[in-house]
Amino acid sequence: MSNYKTLPNSKISFELKIDQAALDKSKAAIIKRYQSEVSIKGFRKGHAPESAVMATIGQERLAYDTLNQAVDKAYVNFLQTEKLQVINQPEVDIKDPNKTPLEVKVEVEVFPEVKVGDYKKIKIKPTKVEVEDKEIEDALKTVCAQMEVAKEVKRVAKDGDLIEVDFSGKNEKGEIIPNTQGEKTKFRMGMGHFLPDLEAAFKGMKAGEDKKGVKVKFPKDYHSKDFAGKVVPFDIKLHTVNEIDPEALTEDQIEQITGQKQDLAALKKQMRATIEANKKKAAEKQDMDAYTKELGKLVKADLPQSWVEREVSSRLQRLQQNPQYQQDPATFWQTMGKTESAFKKELAEEGERDLLIFLGLSEIVKTEDIELDKDEMGQAHHLAHQHLQDAEDHHSHAHQAEMEKAVLNLKIDKFLRTAIMK
Repeated sequence: MSNYKTLPNSKISFELKIDQAALDKSKAAIIKRYQSEVSIKGFRKGHAPESAVMATIGQERLAYDTLNQAVDKAYVNFLQTEKLQVINQPEVDIKDPNKTPLEVKVEVEVFPEVKVGDYKKIKIKPTKVEVEDKEIEDALKTVCAQMEVAKEVKRVAKDGDLIEVDFSGKNEKGEIIPNTQGEKTKFRMGMGHFLPDLEAAFKGMKAGEDKKGVKVKFPKDYHSKDFAGKVVPFDIKLHTVNEIDPEALTEDQIEQITGQKQDLAALKKQMRATIEANKKKAAEKQDMDAYTKELGKLVKADLPQSWVEREVSSRLQRLQQNPQYQQDPATFWQTMGKTESAFKKELAEEGERDLLIFLGLSEIVKTEDIELDKDEMGQAHHLAHQHLQDAEDHHSHAHQAEMEKAVLNLKIDKFLRTAIMK
């Protein structure tokens, strides 16, 4: 039977009783420690009598240190006896510090008990990956657009064309609005590079044509609050229409792209391999997400409140790095369509879900006895070293912690890949 009471959110409470003998022992240890540390005139360090040491450090400080050491020792002994893994600093309440035995009430968060259901019943069908010829063609056209490998045509502009244009927003007086003007600007249509209304206005135009007063609506979340949600008239002109032509790529241009001499057929083959690898990686993540979503339904644990709060704080801090938030928090939340408190509630729910999944996976890799091979351990060392460099923390304990984290994450990834392939 345990000697502690279980509280919600993976918290426990227990009482410690510290008798006078334990306090006397702590007091003697404190005096001995100060004898070796305190310099007292007329005595060699470490040889001053107890009375001189006590007079130097003061009764109040001695009593404080004695009490702390006695409580700390009793606390550690209790944790070791009960085999408890705490995850936070305890809340300590001493009923009456002047009365012995001392009655000390302690509340502290402990690592939660994690229960995982029958995860072996989870079946995720691996996503099939195929690369179509059109994907290769689209990728080639994107590269060609960046290098302006295109031929001028006399037809109307359509999606996929590289066009050269002028545009300028006008105010009520017909004057150009600052930061809305562009001359002989090149962009590829249909790629979402321009405001939707502005881009749509160029579609169907021929070289040399212009339009006046085109109504362009700016998105509500536009980065500049001077334009966000507003409708501005634009004058536009189309100078040239260029059709992207991958077949016109020269070997010199291909070498510029790939860093090696090869023909167009070899470039297409290389692009296919790259696209396939990227799609496989994306498909693997999608399948892992599907697996962990199902696993989350099977994991039970009473999560510590501090863990959830830390997750919320971390995610909120990332959101607060958004330039729109930093510029105007009130407008940002208005654009989001929710209050900060409502968003925090969502973050807490997401954090709890992700923590449960992580705890479940951590238990599974122990149950399945997942191990890393030599190359994978090398990868773990690299990840730990890289993270420490980014954090500018080079202490040995920090390296050990990062190494353990990297090893666990790689074991989890290894298990997930295996689980999905079954």
